[in-house]
Parts: sequence; C-alpha cells; structure tokens
Amino acid sequence: MARLSTKDKEKPFILISAVIAGILLQRFIGKEFPWLIYLTEVGVFFVILAVMLPVEIKDVGKAFKKVKPTAIVLFVNFIFIPAFSWAMGWLILRNYPDFWIGAILYTLTPCIGWYLIFTDIAKGDVPWGIALLPWNITLQVVLMPFYLYILVGRIVPLDILTLARSVGLFLVVPFVLGYIIQKIIIKKKGRDYFFGPFKGFLGEVKLWALVVVIISMFASQMSLDISDIQKVGLLIAFLIIFFLVLFFLAIIIGKFFKLGYEDTVTMAFTTTARNSEAVIGVAVAAFPGHPLMYLAIILGPVVELPMLIIIARILLKLKEKTSL
Repeated sequence: MARLSTKDKEKPFILISAVIAGILLQRFIGKEFPWLIYLTEVGVFFVILAVMLPVEIKDVGKAFKKVKPTAIVLFVNFIFIPAFSWAMGWLILRNYPDFWIGAILYTLTPCIGWYLIFTDIAKGDVPWGIALLPWNITLQVVLMPFYLYILVGRIVPLDILTLARSVGLFLVVPFVLGYIIQKIIIKKKGRDYFFGPFKGFLGEVKLWALVVVIISMFASQMSLDISDIQKVGLLIAFLIIFFLVLFFLAIIIGKFFKLGYEDTVTMAFTTTARNSEAVIGVAVAAFPGHPLMYLAIILGPVVELPMLIIIARILLKLKEKTSL
C-alpha cells in the first residue's frame, strides 16, 4: 500500500516557511524589486511543466470503461465545484476580494497526481484514478479561460489580452511542451526510466523550484502587512468547508448511484484534491501585485494535506464498519 513520503508530509510546512521567508526578506530589504516577477514567472513555468510532464493523454479513453462514475466525477469537478466555490466565497470572503479570487483559483483545478496516493491508501480504484488524469489536465486547461472570465470577472475587471497571455503561457504551452518532452525521453530512455528515476527527480526539483517561486513572489512587493495575515482564519474556514462538503458529497453520490467502495474512494479524492501549482502562474501573470491572492493559493495545500489524511482514515473506518 502506498504511503506518504517524508517530502509529501513536510510540504505544507515548507510552503509556509517559503511565504514567511519572502515576507521577511522584503521587510529586511525595505523596497520593491519588480524584476523578481520575471524570476517568478520563469520558475512557475518550470513548476507547471514538471507537473504536466508525467500525464499520458493517450489514456483518456480508459476512463470510459466506467462511463457513469467518470461522467459524475467530471460533472462534480468542472460544473459543481466552480459554482459551489464561487457561491461559498461570496458567503465567506466577499469582503476580501483577493482571498476570494485566490480561493476560487485554487479550487478550480483538480489535482493531477497527489490524489492517487490517497486513493491507494484508502484502497480505492487506482487504475480508474490514473485514467481520470488526462481528463482532469485537459479540461482544466481548456476551461480555465471560461472560468476566469465568468467567475473571477464578476469580482474584479479582467483584461482579456492579459488573461489570454497568462493562460496560454502557463497552461497551454507547458501542456503541449510536456507532451513533446515526454515522448522524446521515453523514445530515448524508455518508459521505466521516465516513470521511475526521472519522475522521482522531477518531483524533488519541482518542490524546491516552487519554494524559490514563493519566496520571490512575496519578496518582490510591499503590499502585504500583518493585518492582512490576521484575516487568514476566514480563508482556512472556507477551505475546510470545501473539503468536507466535497467528501460528504462523494459519499452521498456513491450511495445514491450504488458505485461501490472503491469507486466512491476514487471519486472522493479526485474531487477534493486540488492542483495549486497550475494556477500560481496564471495568478501572478493576470493579477500582478496581489500577494493575498497568492497566499490563498499557497495555503490551499497546507490545509489540504491534513484534510486528505483525515478523509482517508474515515473511509477506511467506513469500509470496516459499513457496506459502503
């Protein structure tokens, strides 16, 4: 059975430490360094490319070996969650638009990897989870401009050209480039190398590249102060409610459609786990100078990890005590 690596367990603390380091560095320097935004953009591009590299688009058709549960998962991920996230943000975060937008951005993109670990831990259907990966990545790339225009555009004005540049540069280009690089490496080195040593190395480098990105994001601007950080409680409440609602929704759907335990577990994790790396670049490029927005996105996985651990344990207990 899969287990969380030490790196995965420490990731929330590493990300928060990077935020604090960036804020302290900016306070120590005492002035803005706008050029750091270019370092941020380069770093984010690399992180998103690393996230998309291992996804095999050819596996799209495999998900339709389970037509009904696949259709339900895609409905929840790409129709229910955007609407639910916007509405819940209006209830909890509407007085803090940057937090509201950051929370929406974070919840829009389904995870394209991490959820498989928890699916395995809770004894779900991992092969079906793998088959959902290309659907999750393809649809979030295609639908992101629509989501930003419809949902975020209701909160703040959006420049269409800036929006197109950010989505194209930080989602479409890494998506296409990742596919090309994957094919080249597999052809030269083989699948075992690509999905073994290379993928492991990529994960390690991706984490530390993300740390550099976060530090440079917060060190490059002066608009974040202590009073802003004190409002984080509302954002954490938003995130906890989000994860709990999606978890209970998966249980209800599983019971209603008689999906069985393994399918219900896979649905629970593919609809709760999110892909924060994919939207950081979009946020930085489309909304420069909004550190609270970036903070909201970064705090997502900090809350997500303990919530997914709790969900996995609850599911295992339910498996023991009920006929879920």
